[in-house]
Amino acid sequence: MAEPTRAEPDVARIIFYVAAVLTAIYGLGLLLFPQVMFNLTQDPGVPANPGWVRWGGGLLLGTAVAAWLAANNPESQRPLVVGMGAAFTLIALALLYSSLVGDYRGVQWLSWLQIVGVGVLAAAMWWLSAKAPLPKRPPQSSTKAKT
Repeated sequence: MAEPTRAEPDVARIIFYVAAVLTAIYGLGLLLFPQVMFNLTQDPGVPANPGWVRWGGGLLLGTAVAAWLAANNPESQRPLVVGMGAAFTLIALALLYSSLVGDYRGVQWLSWLQIVGVGVLAAAMWWLSAKAPLPKRPPQSSTKAKT
């Protein structure tokens, strides 16, 4: 694998910051204002009790904090990048499936905006994953400890 150029960590840092900000916005919305988020979608199938989605907002905020902190040292964040890439991919696929089979009956442009946005974040994370070096394991000692 070629040595990363100076621009690659800068691009990685920007991707982490974008992921952190977008995830934090969505997380804050679900945690603090779930009813507003429900009203934006105009989907008749939203939960009657917003408490069902508040926990997801907390999880998203935690993910946003991790992404923000990872931006400080993007070169050594491969496990986080792979995890976020998998999460964003699964979210995009779930949203796409819901839209295509008719599970989602709300505002279509909002659904497609989420699908495209999360899909772009997934692609960016997989791109970063391909660029990140694999972590090196420390050599294991083959000598047994004396007792």
